[in-house]
Amino acid sequence: MAALLFVVGSFLVAMLASAQATFSGPCNTYEAEKLNEGYRPCSYPDSADLRTVGIGFNLEKSGARQRIAGVGANYDEVKAGSQCLSDAQIQTLFWQDMDSSVSCVSSWLPNWSSLTDGSKSAVADMAFNLGCAGVKKFKKMKAALTQSPSNYAQTAAQMESSRWCSQVGARCKRDVNCMTT
Repeated sequence: MAALLFVVGSFLVAMLASAQATFSGPCNTYEAEKLNEGYRPCSYPDSADLRTVGIGFNLEKSGARQRIAGVGANYDEVKAGSQCLSDAQIQTLFWQDMDSSVSCVSSWLPNWSSLTDGSKSAVADMAFNLGCAGVKKFKKMKAALTQSPSNYAQTAAQMESSRWCSQVGARCKRDVNCMTT
């Protein structure tokens, strides 16, 4: 019986993981974020010494306990490192977070629907990495993006000259490339 429940539970988690963000482009796909954030099924301390799991999922953020329980895992065991997450569980958490990131930037940028797929995915990746409040600090980048027509070269220049870019290195280069193509 327990084996049957595990199989059914795993199937449901896999179905949830197949739901994709409202927008996915070259810089904010599951595979791109695995490259950007790293991929660890067991918890670890991130660069800020916060317990993290999967693809940059912060176990110490508000609501993390419920989100981990929502994918069928034990929060305390995951945080302690005694339970690791499956790929399906990690994908579910990832797409939920990416949906939030896309929702943030699509409401922040009034011309979201007219932007290129590359620029949308670059800004969504920045929101995924920095959080909604963090990406909203890029006021000059927003000004360049919301010009009519959008000034992608100026937006990329704003990204490249930021402290964020010097901190994330290759991720910034990939996002700049998405912004300008």
